[in-house]
Amino acid sequence: MLAVVLMIFIVEFLLFRTRVLNVSAVEAVNDIGVYSDENCGMRVCSISWGVLSPGEVEEVVVYVRNEGNESFALVLTPTNWNPENACQHLFFSWSCEEKRIEVGEVVRITQSLRVSPHTKGITGFSFDIIFETRKYLIADINMDGVVDVYDAVTVFVAYGSTPEDSNWNPDVDLYRDGVIDIFDATLVLKDYGKTWKP
Repeated sequence: MLAVVLMIFIVEFLLFRTRVLNVSAVEAVNDIGVYSDENCGMRVCSISWGVLSPGEVEEVVVYVRNEGNESFALVLTPTNWNPENACQHLFFSWSCEEKRIEVGEVVRITQSLRVSPHTKGITGFSFDIIFETRKYLIADINMDGVVDVYDAVTVFVAYGSTPEDSNWNPDVDLYRDGVIDIFDATLVLKDYGKTWKP
């Protein structure tokens, strides 16, 4: 009996420690330059997260430069998850709070990828990271300059929907993962009460 219990424990441990290799493509739109060094000499087109085990966190630093003629807010959006359910096991975040990036300014950004400790069955995955400019905070869905009850209600009405549903609102899919869920709602909650007008 002890041998059977020990064997089950070993199998579960090996499944739990399945190592995962993954990579992200980087897409910078508008007037954003993404670089691997603070002197902005080497552009970043992709990020290799290395080999991760469930429960691990990997951090990658990039430098973003405003290469346009106007200041903007920077938004990073993970999208195009492969396999599609990978976003249920991976948690992407970044360190730079929404702030104005002035013309020519270079900002250091730490991106983090945390793998759920309960991840099983995924042997590799990829996703894209889109660097975008905005004139309003990302959670300001109606773009009136303040994250308020109107934005929260808009999320509530569309909550749980996908593009096939009648209450789907693509403006509320802040994570661009094809479903309006707790991740989108959390962004509104995080910035609730903030004002920012161009």
